[in-house]
Amino acid sequence: MAEGRGSYWLSALVGIIFMLFISPFFPVVGPIAGGIVGGYLGPPGAVRGALGGLLDGLIVAAVFSVIAVVGGTAFLGPVGTLIGLGIAVLLFALALYFGILGAVGGAIGGALKAWMMSRRMVTG
Repeated sequence: MAEGRGSYWLSALVGIIFMLFISPFFPVVGPIAGGIVGGYLGPPGAVRGALGGLLDGLIVAAVFSVIAVVGGTAFLGPVGTLIGLGIAVLLFALALYFGILGAVGGAIGGALKAWMMSRRMVTG
């Protein structure tokens, strides 16, 4: 899936790490910034960047959901069964939230990289 410039999986990993550390402090900016970083480091193009950002967002949503499930079960014990349905809804909401914002950021980053590469080719 990588096309000459930029590793798709390495850029996704960097975007995931960036998103994991920034999102707790800046809930809206974090997923977008992580998507931008992942999209810019990956192959050029808005569509490829959006796919990378979507992948980043879905993985981060899964990580945060696992943290919520483990934390909820550790503190609530037997009531955790009833909380399971709420966690399923949380997982879906987080996947939409991080996935969409990550895809937006990835599209911005991928388009920015494609634009920078085209300017480099024109100017020499």
